[in-house]
Amino acid sequence: MPDALFPHNPSNSSISWLGHVRAPGTPDSLPPIRQTVVDAAEKCGFSDEDVAKIEMAVGEACTNIIEHSYSTQPLNLDIEVKVGRYSDRLEVTILDYSSINFAVDQMASIPLDDYIATGRRRGLGLYIIQSFVDKVEHKFICGQGNELRLTKYFA
Repeated sequence: MPDALFPHNPSNSSISWLGHVRAPGTPDSLPPIRQTVVDAAEKCGFSDEDVAKIEMAVGEACTNIIEHSYSTQPLNLDIEVKVGRYSDRLEVTILDYSSINFAVDQMASIPLDDYIATGRRRGLGLYIIQSFVDKVEHKFICGQGNELRLTKYFA
């Protein structure tokens, strides 16, 4: 499975693909996407806590695609998730086919204290994504969509 938007990385030759799912960009697709990621993270030997964090980060990213990108699109679009293991890390690549540039890696999440003080009940997605994985990368190509890469390093 080649990288869709990121330039070729020579370290890709040492990748072991652990999971791949392409599903409709609807809430019903979240459980199989999350399970694919959980299975891969468990195979890598992550702790239960880290498995849960990776699952939540991916779930939040996919939920953001469904709620913020696809809700304004006229077509029914898919979400594609690829999970790969390198010698030092797990990478989850999330592809959407939206015409909206959703640069998660450049957006500031709300400070947790501010979130609590305002009594909000939603809006922690970016905080979860940015806090629960070690690295967040985003690429957008007009006419192709967004690629979000979430990286969790092995301890």
